[in-house]
Amino acid sequence: MKLSKKQQKALQATNVDMFFDLPVQHIETQQTVRLPDEKALSRIYDTLNYRYFDGKLPKVKIEWSSRMRIAGKCYVEHRLIKLGRKYHEYFPDEVEDTLKHEMIHILYPNHGKEFKREAERLGATRYAKEYPGGKSPHKYIYICPSCGQKYYRHRRMYNCSCGICSIRGYDPRYKLKLYWSAKSRRRSR
Repeated sequence: MKLSKKQQKALQATNVDMFFDLPVQHIETQQTVRLPDEKALSRIYDTLNYRYFDGKLPKVKIEWSSRMRIAGKCYVEHRLIKLGRKYHEYFPDEVEDTLKHEMIHILYPNHGKEFKREAERLGATRYAKEYPGGKSPHKYIYICPSCGQKYYRHRRMYNCSCGICSIRGYDPRYKLKLYWSAKSRRRSR
């Protein structure tokens, strides 16, 4: 009788496997990491706000997400910052850095020049580390015909223009062209 990994893990957790003559494979178990609760995250946010932004950033709600596979996400219009629990279980020391990163997004929504300058001032990283179970590899790469900026995406895009070259909204002069697709496994010209 062959058991799935989930069943094997359940057997190991309950020690019921000693009653069966089954070859149970070694399943790596990660130690449970104690992450700050949402009140502690709010205190960290307030401290960083006064230290780096003179308290000028708006009050936001900060919550953990068990579904997110990325480090964090800032929803400016909802005044909400979500932090990925799975990511921070691998990198518990990155909580403050991720908060700094998301706080910069309140001022600058994309990773442009201003964002980079502010991240250097705060000592925050621009991109999160990769980890097992993290983001799956991109399926599409788009390129701006004007500046050559590449955009890595998981989903197909239609009628999108370059965020650097377009001043406001969609601009057909800077419409992104499909550069690479996982389906075709080659570059488009």
